[in-house]
Amino acid sequence: MMSALFFEPIPFVTVWGGESIKRYFGYDWMPDRTGQAWAFSAQDKNSNVCMNGSYAGMTLRELWEKDPQLFGDTDRDFPLIVSLLCPCDRLSIQVHPDAERAKAAGYSFGKNEAWYFLEAARGADIVFGHNAVDENDLLSSVSQGRWDDLVRHLKVHDDDFVYIPAGTLHACGANVIVYEVQQSTDVTYRFYDYDRVGADGTKRQLHLEQAIDCLKYGSDLNRERYDARVEAYGGCIRTTYTDSPSFTIEKLVVDDDAYVLEGACYELVSVVRGTGTVGGEKVAVGSHFLAPHGEKVEIAGNLTCMMTTA
Repeated sequence: MMSALFFEPIPFVTVWGGESIKRYFGYDWMPDRTGQAWAFSAQDKNSNVCMNGSYAGMTLRELWEKDPQLFGDTDRDFPLIVSLLCPCDRLSIQVHPDAERAKAAGYSFGKNEAWYFLEAARGADIVFGHNAVDENDLLSSVSQGRWDDLVRHLKVHDDDFVYIPAGTLHACGANVIVYEVQQSTDVTYRFYDYDRVGADGTKRQLHLEQAIDCLKYGSDLNRERYDARVEAYGGCIRTTYTDSPSFTIEKLVVDDDAYVLEGACYELVSVVRGTGTVGGEKVAVGSHFLAPHGEKVEIAGNLTCMMTTA
């Protein structure tokens, strides 16, 4: 069995950040007000660094470009950003472009994304969708400041999963710990930001024209839905939350047992609960590793992992 490749997360200080990412994931070394950390990214200026084995010191981007055997399909840009989203205040209300609009703007992919809620405080919610019937109705609500009538809210709880297609108006709420997967188009159009100011004392930039251009209408496009598939293997349970052309997201629960991860695809794996071993190496909450394409990686102990591939 090949050793897994471990990566160090990249922290981002935000206006809505706090200390919860340190508490949950044990990242004492991260700066104050870290609101988000990228567990896996191959962005040009923000690519995670491998920490072990013969690839130590290389970035995920370099591995994708120079060692395609680790992934199996690298004839494209790296397709994912996997992050840990830990807001202590609500995020801006925003929207992401679909494939057509993203490619017109020079990006390789649209931006579908998904959230798995590891923790959600009592009463936590998110913005998900809107009530406007068309663009004129939307603009009327915006001009009159009728935000409460316009946006839809969705209550969230521990272990909820929410898939957010491109074109959906959305915003993560406060006091949640989220495992987030998104296509690697690193662009967000802010629709509304509660008149907050940034570190320089000015209001953060909105992208109202681009956001409105990306928004989709219709009640069916503004409701949360997904179908999970659950499979049991002895003391292990593997749940598939979404399996789409954009990405596949699964949860693996290992309960005093061992599970051999293998398959045609690589897997980006984050330990989100418990402790154990991966290929004989100790892991705990906050460990992130690549299980290479076509290789076997043994996961053992009492732990929960979130796994993504595309």
